[in-house]
Amino acid sequence: MSKDNHEQSDEKKNEERKQVDPNIRPRDGLSEERKKQLEDETEQLEALLKAIKAIEAEKKKKGSKGPHKRPVLAIEFGGVFHPHPLVNLMVYFVLNLTVIYGVATLFGFGDFSDSLATVLLFSLIYTVLETFFRAYVIMNHFRFVMQTFGFIFYAGYLTLFFLIDWFIFPNSVRFVNATLFVVFVMMFVFFRYVIAQLLKQLILRRGVL
Repeated sequence: MSKDNHEQSDEKKNEERKQVDPNIRPRDGLSEERKKQLEDETEQLEALLKAIKAIEAEKKKKGSKGPHKRPVLAIEFGGVFHPHPLVNLMVYFVLNLTVIYGVATLFGFGDFSDSLATVLLFSLIYTVLETFFRAYVIMNHFRFVMQTFGFIFYAGYLTLFFLIDWFIFPNSVRFVNATLFVVFVMMFVFFRYVIAQLLKQLILRRGVL
């Protein structure tokens, strides 16, 4: 009799525990609610894996449509021809050399004392200084660039030309007067922009660089 009462007491305690915590495991295994919860979680994981596989397959399809082209940014007051900095610097040097010497001699704005070394060194120094100046302005004052519509670059180029001409080549490079000097810088920016756009189209179409 006492044994039966003890078993009934244990069963009653188990029933009370189930009511307090419905997820409690019975002695023979998981509860039905817990099994259902695990099945739902498994279905959700399977659906998530299928979605991830579908996204990966879509990316592969888009990636196989054509060869990836190297990014070439539009050039207005300064840009990028090539992702490698040294190659980009060399392209800029050749471009600046061509435009500086061409504009100065064809329009009679200045004289480089008929020395090839002078114009080469002048263009090289300007290219290096302009590269650092442009990088500094874009990294630290980009909002000001947008507010001035890029005019800060022209003001910087004008200042660089003046400093190089006045302090480094005071006797080797001679401009006619201050007005033509300002016009020279304006035409330099314009013609470099036009030539740079043509180079950009050439790079995009034929993959030269």
